[in-house]
Amino acid sequence: MSQQNLHELNTLSVKTLFWRYVIPSVAGMLVIGLYTVVDGIFVGRYVGAHALAAINLVYPVILLQVGLGAMISMGAATRISILQGAGRSKEARQALANTLLIIMALGILLPIIGISQLEHLLALLNADNDPAVLQEARSYLSIMLWGGLVTIGQMAVIYLVRNDGRPQFITYLVVAGGLSNIGLNYFFVVILGRGLAGSAYATLLVETLITLAGLIYFFSPFARLRLALKDLRPHWQSMPSMLGLGVSSFLMEANLAFLLFAHNYQLLEYGKGSDVAAYAVAGYTEAVFILLIHGLALGMQPLLSHATGAGQPQRLAQTLSYGLRVSLGISLMLLAVVQFFPQAIATLYAGQDQALIEAATHALQIHLFALPFDGTIIVGVIALQAMALTRLSMFGTLGKTLILIPALWLMPQWWGVNGVYIALPLVNMLVGIVIASVLWRELRRLKQAPQGLGIHA
Repeated sequence: MSQQNLHELNTLSVKTLFWRYVIPSVAGMLVIGLYTVVDGIFVGRYVGAHALAAINLVYPVILLQVGLGAMISMGAATRISILQGAGRSKEARQALANTLLIIMALGILLPIIGISQLEHLLALLNADNDPAVLQEARSYLSIMLWGGLVTIGQMAVIYLVRNDGRPQFITYLVVAGGLSNIGLNYFFVVILGRGLAGSAYATLLVETLITLAGLIYFFSPFARLRLALKDLRPHWQSMPSMLGLGVSSFLMEANLAFLLFAHNYQLLEYGKGSDVAAYAVAGYTEAVFILLIHGLALGMQPLLSHATGAGQPQRLAQTLSYGLRVSLGISLMLLAVVQFFPQAIATLYAGQDQALIEAATHALQIHLFALPFDGTIIVGVIALQAMALTRLSMFGTLGKTLILIPALWLMPQWWGVNGVYIALPLVNMLVGIVIASVLWRELRRLKQAPQGLGIHA
């Protein structure tokens, strides 16, 4: 990190730095959200409700891949920011090299393990209960498993290039990828008629381009934390601590994977395939919200981690407080859109399928009524993680799952499919209140702490 960048992090106003880092991060995540929305629109309109059900059934496996990428990327970004904030540039470069090596290793292992167990995975996910769903699910999942390297690589590029002080470059790169994804989806899904497989091809091609661009960047003169081939040597001793900082991100995605699996299972138990398709529409919409708030939190991460490493508790408190207020405002606006215009959202995915529109409208209104609490959880977990308070962030993630498991089992027994839809928002309300109280306590502590606060690493 350049001296100028360090000077700006230490001296510019918190609000100026916040928007400088958050706007590109949010824009990047919104474009990734556009990937999700575009995939869902093309699949729902041009393949059918059975394809929406198929992608929803197999997506828990994809989320586990994403979780591994999030763990590596968030752990590396946090570690690098803290090391640079403490002036330890050589160790920061070492952490970046470790990140690339771990990603390459996973890119080899994931397809070997996943493809060999493909049919078992499909059976476990209940994708084999309908021949049409099974065919689409098999083709989509197999292609996405082969592309695990670039799925994880793209995430690392977004985290680490932004962390290197180039948030605008990432914004341009991801925007270009989003536009390409629209054209590629049209080509593979509509023109070639490749179904979900076509959507997978489109996604992986875009992820490949972004991964390659990021790799080239870190070996170029434009990188502030520049690598050379001689740096690509593993440093085994530092890997566990780096990955440990990202464990909460993996648990967050693994939590989403498990919850999606549990929702699908209960929807098939108390409803039918069309309910899974309706839930998929609500899930696509929720994913856009999650990515938006996730982008805000990730934009805050370098600021929070730097202030932690540099011993600046007052700036740390100001950044966290301001970010929470912005998150709440965004959450309330999106909640209003979902509650007042659910039919318009459902029509985007369902086209002329009136039965799916009605079911999806109902799912949207019930399943997404607690968005502000969900936003507090996302920002809180990532903020605590960025401050190297890993145990607290893990508590927020695991607590949600431990409460939701019995809720998903009990509520459908009382209210059927509606019980499946309402379980998550009720749990989000409870966990969100707990996370908010933890953050309030941390804010009070930071405001009273003297300059020179120690590094939590």
